[in-house]
Amino acid sequence: MALYRLQFTAESCLSSDDDITLRHDGADITFLFSKRNDDRYVRLQTDIEAPNNREAQTRAATNLLPPVLDALSFATGTPLLLVECELILKDETGSRQRRAIYVGHKKTPTQVPLRAETLPQAARLLQTEETRLSTCWLRYALHRQLALDQFVFHWLAFEVLAGDADISSTCPTCGKEIQHCGKIVAHRGSSKNRACEIFRSANPETSISEFNAKVWGMARNPEPAFLGELFSVSTSLRNAVEKRIAEIAGVPEGRPHYRYDELFRVFLFVEWNTANTNERFALDWPEAILKQRTAAAELNRVFAEAPPENVTFLNYPTESLTW
Repeated sequence: MALYRLQFTAESCLSSDDDITLRHDGADITFLFSKRNDDRYVRLQTDIEAPNNREAQTRAATNLLPPVLDALSFATGTPLLLVECELILKDETGSRQRRAIYVGHKKTPTQVPLRAETLPQAARLLQTEETRLSTCWLRYALHRQLALDQFVFHWLAFEVLAGDADISSTCPTCGKEIQHCGKIVAHRGSSKNRACEIFRSANPETSISEFNAKVWGMARNPEPAFLGELFSVSTSLRNAVEKRIAEIAGVPEGRPHYRYDELFRVFLFVEWNTANTNERFALDWPEAILKQRTAAAELNRVFAEAPPENVTFLNYPTESLTW
């Protein structure tokens, strides 16, 4: 097991003259307010023991940081959104040669030409009352960037199309239907059978049992550990909803999806010689160089320029796996 220092970015409107630290699950989580830039992000720093950097990052993002953000958000009445892991350092005390993972990001505005053939489709949809609420929820989903946010609106659109049905009440012990006065006790609820039909029409590789367990079960009431799978489930839901809407309204199926901005991420795995071999985490990591490389990434110059002296860029996809 190795010790890693991870730095995450979180969107926040909170301000403080000093850093603050909250302890959770045996780890300190420090909000680095004193190092806040002019952006809308505050950095969160924590140290985690793990077999490698990937597992350290997974534990931090799924089990450690979200409950801290939940609690502080509730206590302050402010939104706190965990964005991504920006920096990973490793405890390599005594070694002059150090490594770091840095994730740089930038946004570029999206411009989508309006095509003439889309106007008749929009007019057709306006005449189709049955799909109006679902298309509303899909529009809200396109506005969201997080998989969890998109999933919520995709699910709302999905349930609207599935409609309601009489759901029989069953005994929690034996599973038999409950009867009273000779009639089955039932309540109105979302139609799982119709939902399954709509979903499998667009995703035929999904069996009925898999739909019941994974989509109608885990995805409908997700645990934190399931959040990593929500993106694929959300995409499948969107495909099912769009296919059904196209069938009802009589418009073509399939269309690209866009956002206001395209987020461009640059994963940099770097090696350098520290001047402070006795420090557990080398704080002289080449921050300025990595940010400069991120800024040049859109011009395809990330690896075109020769690295400066004392800095070596490693292959992130392969060499960082076991670090």
